[in-house]
Amino acid sequence: MVATALTQLPAPFAQALASLRAAALGAGVEVREVPAPSRAAAYAVALSGSLARAGVPDDEVADGTFVVLYDPPLTPVDDGTFRVIVLVRAELDEEMSGDPMLPEVAWDWMLEALEACPVAPVEPGGSVTRTITTSHGAVAGRPEEVELELRASWSAVDPDVGAFLTAWAHVLRLFAGVPPVGVTSIDDRR
Repeated sequence: MVATALTQLPAPFAQALASLRAAALGAGVEVREVPAPSRAAAYAVALSGSLARAGVPDDEVADGTFVVLYDPPLTPVDDGTFRVIVLVRAELDEEMSGDPMLPEVAWDWMLEALEACPVAPVEPGGSVTRTITTSHGAVAGRPEEVELELRASWSAVDPDVGAFLTAWAHVLRLFAGVPPVGVTSIDDRR
């Protein structure tokens, strides 16, 4: 992950890459570096991540992307020189998909994960979308599919963006229906 030569980068961006390497992602979250947007900032890194169904490696239950943009300013700025952009997506089960509070709950998951970070995000904003797919005609027999998608971004002053990667991985696990660390689901107690 994050294979760029650190010696050719500005020190704050190199620190950001090092913090991404050190981030704790939690069990089952797989992350790999993907091409970063080349025109969005002077320096960028993009990661793609997924969480597979336990015991079934090719059956992803949640996925997303995590992007860090760095544009060093000529003068210091209060709202940060880093921009973090995240996407989290998961297909929902029928019971959860009908909850009218689901978009608000998903956004709260992101905010709570960010509040747990040792560094504060600057002005997080984003959207939560619930998509319902109903098949017709020759494919009418397919079950209805519901997908939940969260898109968010914020600025950061501190190069410790690895804390935000940990928060993103936590939200990815929640979207997948994996209980938070220390919480046992009723199904797991049997």
